[in-house]
Amino acid sequence: MNSFERYYEVRPDLSAFLVALLEGVGRPELFADDAVLERTLKCLIHKYPFFDLCYALDGEGRQICDNVVNPRHGKRLNTAGKGTDRSYRGYFRHLPDNGGTLTAPYLSSATGEICLTAAVPVRDRDNHLLGILVADVDFKRALALLEGDQGRRRAEPLFKAVYATIFLGLFIISLSLGYHGFMTLGLLWSNNSMVTSYVAPFQATILLTLALAIFDLAKTIFEEEVLIHKDVHRHSTTRRTLTRFIAAILIAISIEALMLVFKFAIDKPDHLHEAAWLIFAVVGLLLGLGVYVYLGARAEIMLLHQRDSLRRRNRQD
Repeated sequence: MNSFERYYEVRPDLSAFLVALLEGVGRPELFADDAVLERTLKCLIHKYPFFDLCYALDGEGRQICDNVVNPRHGKRLNTAGKGTDRSYRGYFRHLPDNGGTLTAPYLSSATGEICLTAAVPVRDRDNHLLGILVADVDFKRALALLEGDQGRRRAEPLFKAVYATIFLGLFIISLSLGYHGFMTLGLLWSNNSMVTSYVAPFQATILLTLALAIFDLAKTIFEEEVLIHKDVHRHSTTRRTLTRFIAAILIAISIEALMLVFKFAIDKPDHLHEAAWLIFAVVGLLLGLGVYVYLGARAEIMLLHQRDSLRRRNRQD
């Protein structure tokens, strides 16, 4: 699931959360003293590390202070910005009269990551607009905090390192089996008696098939657990991973069953029923996978409908 789909699922909660944080520090005295404004923005970033940078605008959309940058970015982000006209930005043009606004996800030119921008107007007692507090938010970090997923995300690099190590081991095993399979093929051009009994072709096929199956399994592990970002909160993620694993196993077993049919048909016809049972096992596994995928998809649709109904009920209340 990509960031945009996830954003539209959690948008109401995420918007309320981020806007409330900015509203909590948005006091009229911030726009009367530059030192107080800068100190407040630094404190905000210190307490909430998912803020990449913060700044303030006047009522005309012009920045009245330099960017306050999160220290974890080092010197990558530009701190200069005072006097920049930002009245053309969407968060300024579509700022509501009451409350704040939150933009859709976009690729930040400063950090290179998916981010959001939250903006909150600050007014005096007579409801005159004094200025606007603006914060660029790291979407993944904010979402992790909102969902209580920070611990898992911190441990994620370790998990990926373990999966990468397992992938490397399986890849080496696959290369070894492939090497022995091709070496066995060399017997086809020799005068070895194995050729006349069809042992060499079958051994080579079995070895190469196992090499292919193990390589496919290793590739699936590497893609699913290392390269692809997985949303563990979605049932479809687990369903996709399990489907790929089972598909790799199905391919390997199907080829092995076919090889056994040919081998028993030539050498041991009375054992053909054993190969048939293996084929029936493949069919049963395939049917079970189909039922699992169907029921999993239906369950996820029901959960999404329940979540949408709950959100609509909360808005009405």
